[in-house]
Amino acid sequence: MKGPFWAIMGDTWRQSKHQMLMLVSLMLLAMTVPLFTLTIQVQHAPDGSPFLSTRWSDEGRAQRGFDAGWDGLYADALKQEIGLTEDIRLGRRGVEDAAARLEEADYRLKKLTNDNAPKAVLADAANVRRDAEADLDERTAQWRALMKDERDRVDRTLNERTASISRLQKGTEYWLSGAVSMIYTLSMLCFIAVVAGYVPAMIEGGSIDLVLSKPIRRWQLFYGKYVGGLLLFSAAIAVLYVLVFTGVGAVTGVWHWPFFYALPMTLFSLALLNAIVGWVGLWTRSAAIAMVIGYIYYLVVDTAVGLLADPAAVPYLAELKGIKELSEFVKMTFPSFKWLRESAEASMFSIIVFPWKHIVVGLTWLVVCLGTSFNRFRINDY
Repeated sequence: MKGPFWAIMGDTWRQSKHQMLMLVSLMLLAMTVPLFTLTIQVQHAPDGSPFLSTRWSDEGRAQRGFDAGWDGLYADALKQEIGLTEDIRLGRRGVEDAAARLEEADYRLKKLTNDNAPKAVLADAANVRRDAEADLDERTAQWRALMKDERDRVDRTLNERTASISRLQKGTEYWLSGAVSMIYTLSMLCFIAVVAGYVPAMIEGGSIDLVLSKPIRRWQLFYGKYVGGLLLFSAAIAVLYVLVFTGVGAVTGVWHWPFFYALPMTLFSLALLNAIVGWVGLWTRSAAIAMVIGYIYYLVVDTAVGLLADPAAVPYLAELKGIKELSEFVKMTFPSFKWLRESAEASMFSIIVFPWKHIVVGLTWLVVCLGTSFNRFRINDY
């Protein structure tokens, strides 16, 4: 049974070799290798310590190197690892709820005062307002204490873990994190264009009849196409990682093996995207529609999901009515490639940030898309 399955995967490879989009995508991805290996250099500070800079940096910027950027990225990843970010978010929500109760109690007291309500009723309303004000003060103090605790723990952990890390090591890690981010984003954009035509081409008139006339099961054909496209592109990404790692290591002398920790999350994201685009392609039978919807989801919908999943990071967004409920709904309903990418970047610093909600939702979408797509492919006559 493996024979037909692997034959379909091989057919996907042959199809890709003649697909102009695949060749263009591979060329675009290949450009990241010289971009991240030929544009950097190792320089030495007045004290003789080496540090990393770009070839176009002026002397002042070169002296600063990438230290500040590395500290910022590492601190952000530590916040996620320590786990206080969620506590702070919940604390802020508590402050906002307490402020709303105080505003409501204050309005009721003023209204009762204007209506000349009985003294007993006014006294009760005043007590409610006083309790609401005290609750707001307490929650605000707790929230500020949490933020201070986070800053202190992050600073302390940062100093403990990085005391022995050289400027050159920091600069190399920071540079490689940029490579992870670019490879992730570029591979997603290219992958949409590459896989959008696989399923529509497979089920177009006459094409599938020729294949199914051979002793092959439909599940072998369907999943062979899915796995074949995914493995083909994953192999290209893996080679790209090796080339960037080798090139940067040769220039800096720093061989940062955790760079490869970002690869599993990148490949998981490609598998999820492949399932979504393939689902659209199967139901619409159009490569163009599958590509357009794929880009709309990744560039528009996913951007909105990333913002709504963390409204506190956007000015004024957290103040909108119903945004908290919408945020929770979005996190439990839509997978977020933004958070998967940030998890990949954090893993490169040997920091484990596991966005389990987004991964569970992503796995659910993966299973549902593949399951419903195969069921339609199985029962449909093409």
